[in-house]
Amino acid sequence: MKDGYLLSRSFLSVAETEHWRQRVESRRAVFRHVAAKAGMNLSYSVMHGHQVQDELPDLFDLVQGRLHEALQDAAGQPLALMRDRKRAVRIQWYRRRGEGFRWHLDGGMYSVLLTLVNTNQGATQVIPPHWSRFLKPVPYVLFPFQGLLARAPTTVIESRPGDLLLIQGGAVIHRGTNDRSEGERVVLVASFDPVGRRPTPVWDWLARRLNY
Repeated sequence: MKDGYLLSRSFLSVAETEHWRQRVESRRAVFRHVAAKAGMNLSYSVMHGHQVQDELPDLFDLVQGRLHEALQDAAGQPLALMRDRKRAVRIQWYRRRGEGFRWHLDGGMYSVLLTLVNTNQGATQVIPPHWSRFLKPVPYVLFPFQGLLARAPTTVIESRPGDLLLIQGGAVIHRGTNDRSEGERVVLVASFDPVGRRPTPVWDWLARRLNY
């Protein structure tokens, strides 16, 4: 994963993707809207990890099975779901142009993003590893200077339904965007850490405050 990410097109078949889309659709009432807070995050809707495990246990099994295996193979080391199970697995739903994620680093070192719906040209933008190391303080400590990130080179990844994006989200700065007001984007996200990674309590506290 030398570029910080790997895109697997058509990881799921059309039939599999439609099956999981319908499963998620059946639990739309569970999603909670998360408002923007202090300008540090954008609004979106989410079903967090505890809810996914309770409401969609078969989807949780997919995360722990095929998605875990694909990510572990790409990372080249043993991985385990992030300790904070509420944040480790979530389904994110974007319905408006203003919804998404600002530039950030993930709480887990590696993440998978499985796209189930994308009818609003939603995309993930990634800053290369070298630039991300240099700019690491900007999304948080130097938040007022986020304009610096606009000067960095980026890769825009527009995933189609069934595509799986594997990303070293704890090391490369990235964000989620939506170019259209019409349509929606539904993404299953799961975050993993190398086995034995030490806890990061301060980081975890900040992430819970911003994301839920």
